[in-house]
Amino acid sequence: MSGSGTGRWRWLSHVRSALRLEIDTVRRGELDLNPADLTRFTFPLLLRLVGVLAFGAVPLVVVRSGVEADDALVPLLGSVALTAVATAVVAWVIATAVSGLVLVVFYRASPAKTSRLVVRTVVTSFERVSDVTARLATLALLAGVVALAIGLPARRDTDSAHSVLDDLLAAQLGMLLAALGFAFLTETTRCAADVVDKQSLLLAWPWSLAIAWSSWIIATTIGPFETTRLLKTLLNDWLPATVDGAPRAEVIADLVPASANWWAALAPLPVIAVIWALEAHRHNAFAHLRGAVHASRGEDCLRGAR
Repeated sequence: MSGSGTGRWRWLSHVRSALRLEIDTVRRGELDLNPADLTRFTFPLLLRLVGVLAFGAVPLVVVRSGVEADDALVPLLGSVALTAVATAVVAWVIATAVSGLVLVVFYRASPAKTSRLVVRTVVTSFERVSDVTARLATLALLAGVVALAIGLPARRDTDSAHSVLDDLLAAQLGMLLAALGFAFLTETTRCAADVVDKQSLLLAWPWSLAIAWSSWIIATTIGPFETTRLLKTLLNDWLPATVDGAPRAEVIADLVPASANWWAALAPLPVIAVIWALEAHRHNAFAHLRGAVHASRGEDCLRGAR
């Protein structure tokens, strides 16, 4: 007993000594409130908080709206999300294939090696999207729970065809699909750069922007994934026969006008450019490009001096 008590006393003495040393270290230090450090600390936290609020805002709007609004709101959000993710996936596939053709046609790369490179790039990219999707699914679930905790309304019409929980889950799924489409757009720019980078280190990212833009325009205007056609098909199957007293065909014509396809093809191009710029900055593409330009200028100066 005496040995056990002595050991416990020594342990407590060591703990007190460690705490005293820690307190003395804090006291001797100077309080440093650097605004730049505080900004670098708070900005990433605020950015992530905005993402959580964005994921929860749409489900919250849906569950707080009335039954009549949900008759059109939920199908519209779901249809737009499904169309966006389908178009983004098609653009991703087209961009990866086109980047491989760029290597074969412009850089005379081996077709067999380029084909294997494209397959490896697609597999790696899909694995990255899968990881992102798992995180986004968790975020969508948590954001929906937050929206649920803020206030779940009690609807007067208890005999409605869909409950408020159905609308909440549909809104969460729509936000998840929209985020998934954003992830595939990001991978569109990165995959094109990764493929072309194997042959042209200098022009890989410029090629990537041109390929991403072209792929998005092709995906939205040609084939079965044409934006207007796909939206009308989804809304026609999702909307009820009448929405707030108006026939379904009339509502779809108001929601999807004739110019919607061009808006879908051209309006996201600045967004794709922003995504491309962020990815290029993340992978030091601009720094590499500046270094290559400075190196070429140095060589020109040396040649001129000779």
